[in-house]
Amino acid sequence: MLIWIIALLAVLTMVSLFALKMKSLKMIFGGLFAILTLAASGMLAANMNSHYGMEKTTTTTTKQVYSILPAQSPVSAVAVKKIGSDNYVLVYKDAATDAQGSTHFVPNTKKVVEAVKQRATYQKGNVTTAEVKTKTVKWTYKSDFYKFLFKQKDEDNIVSVRHTLIVPNTWRVVEK
Repeated sequence: MLIWIIALLAVLTMVSLFALKMKSLKMIFGGLFAILTLAASGMLAANMNSHYGMEKTTTTTTKQVYSILPAQSPVSAVAVKKIGSDNYVLVYKDAATDAQGSTHFVPNTKKVVEAVKQRATYQKGNVTTAEVKTKTVKWTYKSDFYKFLFKQKDEDNIVSVRHTLIVPNTWRVVEK
């Protein structure tokens, strides 16, 4: 919306400077609209450069996951495959009734920007059940006013998504 406001202010500046007959009115309104145009342009530049009017928010979700081995197996396990310096593809079951495990967090090579923002890893911990913790960091607008001014069509504003599979110390982690 701010782009349309800047365009309107620029038109009002030109109209004030060229259409008004009195020199004092030209200076007052032309100067006022020119200053407002520059201020609005500065706000837009600040939003694009340093996320003016926005703040980072973090949300964390947790989901229980299950071993890739059959339920009657005395051992529980998950499979991991390293794909890069700090990223993994994880294999586990989403439900205890699933017949076999499925792959999770495989980067989508057709959407590279989204793939770069996501990372998955694993760790063993003092927990009783395996779970995936997903931490999402995104830019959100500080108020509805800033949202009205700066929101663009279909923007996601995601900074990063980190998935961490936490498995009990008794589980096996099979690296492929």
